[in-house]
Amino acid sequence: MRLILLALTTFVLFLSTLVGTPAIPELAANLGADGSGTAAILSSALMTVVVLQFFAGGVADRYGRRLVLGSAALAGGLTSLGCALAGDWRWLLGMRILGGVADAVTMPALLGLTAEISEGKQGVFFGALRSAQGLSFILGPAVGGALSLFSLRAPFLVDAALSLAACVLLARLVPAKASPAGEGHHWRQLSYLSDLFTDRRFYAFALFCGVNNVAFPVLSAFLPVKARGLGADPRQISLMLSLEAAAFSLACWGVGWASDRWGRRPFVILAQPGVMLSCLILALARGLPGLIVGYVLYGLAGGATFLLGLLMAADVTPQIDAAGTLGAFDAAVDLLLFVSPALALALFQQLGRFDPLILGSGLPALLALPVALLVRETVRETEPV
Repeated sequence: MRLILLALTTFVLFLSTLVGTPAIPELAANLGADGSGTAAILSSALMTVVVLQFFAGGVADRYGRRLVLGSAALAGGLTSLGCALAGDWRWLLGMRILGGVADAVTMPALLGLTAEISEGKQGVFFGALRSAQGLSFILGPAVGGALSLFSLRAPFLVDAALSLAACVLLARLVPAKASPAGEGHHWRQLSYLSDLFTDRRFYAFALFCGVNNVAFPVLSAFLPVKARGLGADPRQISLMLSLEAAAFSLACWGVGWASDRWGRRPFVILAQPGVMLSCLILALARGLPGLIVGYVLYGLAGGATFLLGLLMAADVTPQIDAAGTLGAFDAAVDLLLFVSPALALALFQQLGRFDPLILGSGLPALLALPVALLVRETVRETEPV
């Protein structure tokens, strides 16, 4: 039951953060924002998350994951309501920044809560969390776009309702008593950050996550353009993107369950050739079927290595510091989502071709493969709950 509630809560929380995005450009323009103002509104929440997520997890470790998650969901609902009532684009910008603060707390607290309630089945629980998150990324923009046809403010009202629903789900997911991390825990003044950066194992785990976070933004930027050049229409491109997202979610669920039974190493080893092969197929593809096959394979292999990097980090993290450590770890690997496309665009200006960049996005997997062969198994190091 807890597994279902965790997946449903994660899905609702992340769905609520995405439904308003399609309506923002037109709503911001209607409220008087110019191009730079609209860009600031669109990017403000994400930038706030990137900055604060390194430190937000320690709050959940000190005060309890249930309390912090519930407070973040409530704050997110109120800021969404504020967006729906905005009469000026600067007010909309302010609400988006405050919503980013709530989002920055949400993921570290969810990671800590997942470690807390997984009861020795971290692969299953973290796999369900990432799978539900992936599904929300498939449905969120579509739901928001459909709602915006009725009213540009409707997505934000639905966002607020979803956030309140998440509060109810959290009350069911976690008992009313304080979580163990919150009971008499003395906050270690961000010392989990020093532990994170001095433990060399985390660099290997970050590399496994980074294989996906380097390749995915490059592929998501260039593959639609390549597909259009090969004659694909928008519906076919949408199908390709949706199938990859579905494969990513399926991999997170399946590999999480399987790695609890047979260990993390076999799957992280298998994932690296899968990423390299998928990038090769995508670079050589000369039609939509080849692109779909390559991108679905990438979704499976990229989802597997991304999840396994997080799982191995969770395996060696003391539960008392799970939200702080895993939140900072997640924030660190997410920085690659910004660096990778910027580097790829700079290279494209020099090369003028997509395919070398698509093929090159698989190079981190080539580096990760020998590391995966050398790294020790972690699943047996999981602390009992």
